[in-house]
Formats: sequence, structure tokens, C-alpha cells
Amino acid sequence: MVPAATMMLCVDVIVLAQSHANGLRWIGTALVAAFYAVIIWAYLRRGPAKATSPSITAHVAAITATLTPFVFPLLGGSPVTTGRMLVADILLLTGTAWAVWSLCSLGRNLSVLAQARDVVEHGPYRWVRHPHTGEIVSSLGLAVVVGTTAAAALWITLVALQVYRARREEQVLIGALPAYAAYRTRTAALLPGIF
Repeated sequence: MVPAATMMLCVDVIVLAQSHANGLRWIGTALVAAFYAVIIWAYLRRGPAKATSPSITAHVAAITATLTPFVFPLLGGSPVTTGRMLVADILLLTGTAWAVWSLCSLGRNLSVLAQARDVVEHGPYRWVRHPHTGEIVSSLGLAVVVGTTAAAALWITLVALQVYRARREEQVLIGALPAYAAYRTRTAALLPGIF
């Protein structure tokens, strides 16, 4: 994960350095750079997992869900209106900011695969149990930019993968962390207020 995140961080830093964009686009690129920087920081600091899902399907779903947002720019898009771009920018900024906040809060507990280290109850984890909320929202922004049926179908597939991923994570966390069961009764899975 560290080499891939380092490569993406370098690309984002180069884009920021050469960018003439301002406002929302610059902020969005800076947030994405922060996202990759936090991934690197967390992976370099984390300790061994108390448990890891033995499910190959869960591993494939987690990796596929992680890589799916990179497919959106490859889809042919329809012409982007100013209104649609504004909606997409807001979704991208909100989702990426939430994702960065989630990763910062997870800290040493971060993992792409379903693993258990410790229960985290601060930051956005006061309201949701999984960090995938930000990725779902920001990917919706990507789908809005593309504006095609294929993009909508890809987004729905991504949501299904994230839900499956969250369920597999829950199995590992419940089995390995006794405090997780009580935490689970107090918080929503992916969307605040919706259990």
C-alpha cells in the first residue's frame, strides 16, 4: 500500500505544483494528496493485526473497492454543465474531507483488508463504524462528473462492494474485539443516523 500511495501522492504534488487551477479544484487536489499522505503515515506506524479475515472474497472486494474510483475518469462522459460540475465538486470535496478525517482518526488501525486492531470511537467514528462513507460520497461526485449510465452503474457497484466489505470487517471486529459489540449498537454502519 505504501508504494502505491507514495506514487499517487507524488502525482498529486506535481499536479498541485503545475496547476493554474484555483478554488475548489485546488482544494480537492490538496485533499487527495492529504489522503495519500495519511495512508502512508498510518501504514508506516501501524502494528500487527489482532485478527485478519481469512476470506479471499473479502480481500478481493476490498482491493476492488479501493481501486474502483480510478475507473471513473476512463469512462466516456457527457458534456459537463456548470451546475453538474458544482454538485460534483461539492461531493468530491465533502467525501474526500470525510475520508481524510476518517483515516486520521483511524491512525494505526488503518487497513485495506478486513483486520482488527483496536476500536476507534473518536472523529467520524462517533457516528459511523466504517471509513468508506467518504469514499462513497466522493465517488458519487466522480459519477456525477462523468454523467452516464455506466458511471451510475459503476457507482452502485462500488456501494455494493463497500457494503460487503463493511460486513466482512464487522465479522472480524466482533470476533477479535470484545468492546466492538457495544460500540456497534451505538453507531450507524456507513451513514450517520441509519443503522
